[in-house]
Amino acid sequence: MSGSELTLGAVLTRLEEQEREIAAQAEATRGRIAELTAQLGEFDRVAEEDPHHPQDPAGAA
Repeated sequence: MSGSELTLGAVLTRLEEQEREIAAQAEATRGRIAELTAQLGEFDRVAEEDPHHPQDPAGAA
């Protein structure tokens, strides 16, 4: 029975390591999403300021 407990302990340890890795990846992904969102906002701002940028006909009233 002690062999099974050690195996279970090793499995739990590995799962905890994977959980930490996934959490770190998720945090990095959230950071990248925030960067890209800010970049899109800047593109939108510049496009709205550009007098040569065509207006969206669907948005024109």
